[in-house]
Amino acid sequence: MDRIDAMRLFIRVADAGSFSRAAADLSIGQPTVSRRIQDLEHQLGAELFHRTTRALSFTEAGERFYKRAQDILSEFDEAEAEARGLDKEPVGMLRISAPHSFAQLVITPTIGPFLHKYPHVRIDIMTDDTYTDLVTEGVDVAFRLGELTDSALMAKRLLVAKRGIWAAPSYIEANGAPTCPDTLKEHEGLVFRQSLQGQQWVLYHSETGEERRIQMSGRFRGSSGDTLLQGAIDGLGMFIAPDWLVCPHVQAGHLVRVMPEWLGADLPLSVVWTGGKLRGKSKLFVEHVQQALDGMDVVKH
Repeated sequence: MDRIDAMRLFIRVADAGSFSRAAADLSIGQPTVSRRIQDLEHQLGAELFHRTTRALSFTEAGERFYKRAQDILSEFDEAEAEARGLDKEPVGMLRISAPHSFAQLVITPTIGPFLHKYPHVRIDIMTDDTYTDLVTEGVDVAFRLGELTDSALMAKRLLVAKRGIWAAPSYIEANGAPTCPDTLKEHEGLVFRQSLQGQQWVLYHSETGEERRIQMSGRFRGSSGDTLLQGAIDGLGMFIAPDWLVCPHVQAGHLVRVMPEWLGADLPLSVVWTGGKLRGKSKLFVEHVQQALDGMDVVKH
C-alpha cells in the first residue's frame, strides 16, 4: 500500500471515528484496515490513534499528521487533475466555512447541484458565527458577513445586501404597522441576544439619507439570524435582516416589508482564503454560489 493510499485510509478512519465504520464504508474487512493503519504507524515511527474499546481518538502525532495529510492529499489531487487535463473537472476535498444562517439558507441548497456537477469533489462545511481560523482548520474558502478586519487574508466581495424591516402579516394585522422610526418602540423587536438591554437599530432614509437610531427590545431574543427569522414568521415581532435571509419567505407571503423607505446598514458578503489566486474547486464553488445569489432578489452594488 503506497503512502498516498495510506493517508487516504488514515483520514477515512479518522473521519469515521472507528476502524469498523471505515471498513464498512470501503467494503473491506476491519482487520485489513487495522493492519494497514499499523503499517503506516510503523513507517512513521509514531502512534496515530489512542485505541480503546469504546472510542478512537488522535494522539498528538496523529492530530498533526491529519492536518498535514489533508493538505498533501489536496495538493496531490490538484496536481493529478492538472496532469490529466481535468482542470474543469476538479477532484478532492473542499473545506468551507460560513456563518450558520447564511450556510443553511444559501450555501447548503447549492451543495447538491455542485456535487452532482462535479462527482469527484467532496465537501466538508463548517458553520460557525465566529471567525474560523482558516490555516488551523484547513479551510479552503470562508464566507464572511460584515466589514473585514483580517488583512492577512485574500478577499473578494460578492455582494452588498440591503437590510430591511420585516414582519409577518399576522403580526401587522394584530398590532398595526409602524409609520415612522419613533413608533417602532411600540412594537416587539426580535433582536440578537448579545445584549440584555436589546439592540440598537441604525436606520437610514433611502431618499434623504436621514439617520435614526432606535433601541429595540422584545420578549424574544436569538443568537442567529435564522432563529429570529422563524420568530418573525411565527408573528412574534419584527426584525431587521438582509434580503437573502428573507427572500423565499417574502415570495411565499410569510413576511412583508415594514416602512420600506427606511433601511438598515448595508451588510457586505465576502469570500476569503489564505493566499494566492482563488483557483480550482474553490473558484468553481464560489462562482456557483455567486450564481445562486444572482438568482435571488438581493440588491448589489
